[in-house]
Amino acid sequence: MPIKILSELITQKYLPNIDSSNLNDLKYKESFHQAQLKFTKQFDYFVGTSTGGLISFCLAINYNILDMKEIYSDSSHYFKKNWLGPVIYSKYDPSIIHKKIDDIIDSIVFPGNKKISSKNATLLDIRNLLNPDNIISEADAKLAMFKHGNVLEFVDEKNFKEIPFTVDEGANLHRVKREKVLLITSYNTTLNMIMIFNTSYAKHWGYRIADVLKSTMAAPTYFPPHQVYQGIKDNGIFLPGKTLELFIDGGIFANDPELAALWAIRMQWRKPVNFHLLGIGTGCYTSTLSSLTWGGYMGWIFNNGILVNTLMDATRSFTEIISSNLAKFNNMRRMKLNYQITKPLALDDPKFVQIFDKEWEHLKNEQDYKALVYFYDNYITEKD
Repeated sequence: MPIKILSELITQKYLPNIDSSNLNDLKYKESFHQAQLKFTKQFDYFVGTSTGGLISFCLAINYNILDMKEIYSDSSHYFKKNWLGPVIYSKYDPSIIHKKIDDIIDSIVFPGNKKISSKNATLLDIRNLLNPDNIISEADAKLAMFKHGNVLEFVDEKNFKEIPFTVDEGANLHRVKREKVLLITSYNTTLNMIMIFNTSYAKHWGYRIADVLKSTMAAPTYFPPHQVYQGIKDNGIFLPGKTLELFIDGGIFANDPELAALWAIRMQWRKPVNFHLLGIGTGCYTSTLSSLTWGGYMGWIFNNGILVNTLMDATRSFTEIISSNLAKFNNMRRMKLNYQITKPLALDDPKFVQIFDKEWEHLKNEQDYKALVYFYDNYITEKD
């Protein structure tokens, strides 16, 4: 759903005279890719959870989101069912979707035509990709731990020059020129704590981006927990540490990661700033639970995964209520487009894509989508 809405918005704003929308038309795909770059250049923070984390990552690095459509249109290929899942094993074998994640990372061309494989690319590499005018080298990473840690403060001042490795005497903060940031949520079951992976937070630079993306998609019962080793880079090679950590889908606490973005902005800017937030959800699910549903495994777990669906949608509702009220403050402008799914569907129902594509021909002419376009035009688009 987010890809469909985003591609419509990008095409409408930047390719209004393009006749073709054929994904096999290479000229069209290249035109869309350039339009997508114009769209994403207007954002400082990209945040996502689960499959939304992969979409946010692709937007941040300007991977053509049209090439992601096949993941959802051909879901039976990418989400291959386990024979004994989900009773004994996870419902799906993650190997094929994991390979797709690796392939996306392997396709990235870093500044200077530098290539880094999914086996070695860390969050520091992604941070440098997002901020090519302020590269932090492998050798300087340890020295940068301080200024990109808990004392970091982003600033947006003209002619600002960073003072190396010193702190502001009044606030005990190290001031750094604003950066583009990628945030991905996951839950660390080894330490029993949430994780909001942040490309501008030095303590997270030792994680591989492939592991981060696979972790955020490891939904309980759907995929197995993802094994992660934090490590270091030595001459471009990732050397894993000895401590194993297990991560699962960040949707168990941030199915809507909007609050994670608001928290990161507040912590990294340190003071109230004016910001505009645009979010696109994956749908508000309709529960099949009723007063006649038994309270045991049959009603909660073997009923199309209703337990996981309900818990994840509860976090979305919590975030939606909190964020919509925070938007009443003067320094925040917010637009969230998320459609209510009127019929009960499983979280992974393959028919959802076909149903939404059909409905979209009607929905894109409705007021909800028009409100999204209005918000984008008035609060996101850079003015000359």
